[in-house]
Amino acid sequence: MTWVKPMKHKDDEIARLLGERLGPGKPLTDPAILGSWRRCMEQYHLDPHARHQSPRLSESELNLLREPFAELLHLAVPVFDRLRRTAVEAGYSLLLTDAQGVVVQSYLDSGLSRELADKGMAVGSVWSEQLVGTNGLGTCLATGLPMTVYAGEHFDQALLPFSCSTAPLFSADGSLLGAIDISTYAQGSKAMQQLALNLVQGAAEELEALLFRQSHRQHLLVTLAQGTALPRPAETALLALDQRGHVQGLTGSLLRLLSLRYREEVLHRPVSQVLGVPFEQLLAASRERPCRLGALPWYAWPLPGLPGLTQTTRSPASLPGEVNPLQRAAGEDPCLQRQADICQKMVDRGISILIQGETGTGKEVWARALHDSSQRRHKPFVTLNCAAIPETLIESELFGYGSGAFTGALKGGKMGKIQASAGGTLFLDEIGDMPLALQSRLLRVLAEQEVTPVGQINPVPVQLSVICATHRALPALVEQGEFREDLYYRISGLKVILPPLRTRQDKPGLIRCLLSELTDGQMAPALTAEAEVWLRDYTWPGNIRQLKSALQFALALAEGGPICPEHLPEEVYTASRLTSAEPAVRHHDRSDQAPPTSANLEQRQQQQERDYLKSTLDSHAWVITSAARALGISRATLHRKINKYGLVSPNKGNR
Repeated sequence: MTWVKPMKHKDDEIARLLGERLGPGKPLTDPAILGSWRRCMEQYHLDPHARHQSPRLSESELNLLREPFAELLHLAVPVFDRLRRTAVEAGYSLLLTDAQGVVVQSYLDSGLSRELADKGMAVGSVWSEQLVGTNGLGTCLATGLPMTVYAGEHFDQALLPFSCSTAPLFSADGSLLGAIDISTYAQGSKAMQQLALNLVQGAAEELEALLFRQSHRQHLLVTLAQGTALPRPAETALLALDQRGHVQGLTGSLLRLLSLRYREEVLHRPVSQVLGVPFEQLLAASRERPCRLGALPWYAWPLPGLPGLTQTTRSPASLPGEVNPLQRAAGEDPCLQRQADICQKMVDRGISILIQGETGTGKEVWARALHDSSQRRHKPFVTLNCAAIPETLIESELFGYGSGAFTGALKGGKMGKIQASAGGTLFLDEIGDMPLALQSRLLRVLAEQEVTPVGQINPVPVQLSVICATHRALPALVEQGEFREDLYYRISGLKVILPPLRTRQDKPGLIRCLLSELTDGQMAPALTAEAEVWLRDYTWPGNIRQLKSALQFALALAEGGPICPEHLPEEVYTASRLTSAEPAVRHHDRSDQAPPTSANLEQRQQQQERDYLKSTLDSHAWVITSAARALGISRATLHRKINKYGLVSPNKGNR
């Protein structure tokens, strides 16, 4: 049956249809439901009398969509376990979807859950409002609001027996990640489902807080509450601050608490302007002695586990007598010190800078040092990893979008990274992975110094300074037609090449510096002479990032005592033992032992990289997203290396 009514429908016609569904004496009072019905009939051209079957994705399609949620599901086990217990006791089905309404995880813990799964509420089913009409998941995702869609409020008649309570799930930067839904048979009244709505909304806020903590683990986290006698799970209104006390992010809970519409209203502003209290006063607070904010009973305090941010509250470049940030990043390596001198002369000359180097060599650290050494150091430093964001989302992340630009867009639109960095620095990491179509748009923005958000016509002027970084050979990509030649020359006015850790001449000093950082400036445990030699001679395929992880591992095993070789990770311990055994072999049979060649060294480095990759993958249960983040590379790069070394997940079994 095809819906052939005119496109424009009067609200009284929609009210009449809903009145037939809801029954006499049950008027519709929820404007979100009315708005959804209006979209279904006027925008999607759906027929309220027809059946709108929820589509199902194939297993291969579903696996691709599940991957971004793997780390979340791992982090959020306690939250989901608590919600599952409540759901099974009350007879609910629990579902998790992505931003397009695809069910990526379901919990079939009760007979009712399995019964609802048989009726279509199963993994792989798609509950987009555009396809199925008004429903809890689809309408929640379309509006970005928590809601219950009850019985006759559903657009599709097949859903009339159900009640669906859903809350949106947002990532650390406020972008829509998906939704959590608990559904059951509609009994009694809609008001009785308020508890269910409160449950999923609370769970969604906890999950957002978990993602926020993970994303801002390098920042000082501050929590706000109305009153101080609150349980720990209530710590979801979070604020992330950098070393200068400037806001780097905030959760949706805090956004609502402060009655703000957009994060951009407070991002990169001093916390004193946002909360009305000095940064130093906030640092001195604790949960036991919180900082009161004005006359209202609102309190704030830093969360435990501060990342060493109390040492300074101003930009390093602004303190007299302080080491220049670039020189600090260069350490004692002569090659890097020369790079730092050149960069300091170029940083305020309007010359674009391209940072090149292997993964883990500290490209973002160097970019931050460039920003902190510039005249823009008091302005925003905004980062975007071009390889970590799906191609379908990178355009809106970079350029922003206007209100109603696409299905699932936030009301009022969203400011893009380019506009958010205006006056400061935009750091584009892994620029070599940017899609060709977006390279053209970026080139135009760099040339014209103005950006046009998705779905809008009028451009917005920006003062843009861009630093790019990549571990890929851009000239080779240009030759292959995968990277625009004109963009390459636009972004590479100055090329900064960061050496791999194995060639750096300041490894002992770097090790001491990292140990001091990992112990928050306290007295670091001593390294035995043998352990220091092993750390110095290992080739470090993961570079500084791997060294830092190895030192964290050793500190945990040493338990405050001296760090010995046996405290080092297995890949370092094993490789160093093999290396130390080679001189003994050569001593016994000098005539047959050939000197090491570059091919031998390259083979050894590849073996160590393979071991490092496998160790990291195993420690992250082969969750690609989580392992790639730990390695500091994109998922695509990690997949390429897995294929290169023939690594196979133990979850796949023997094939």
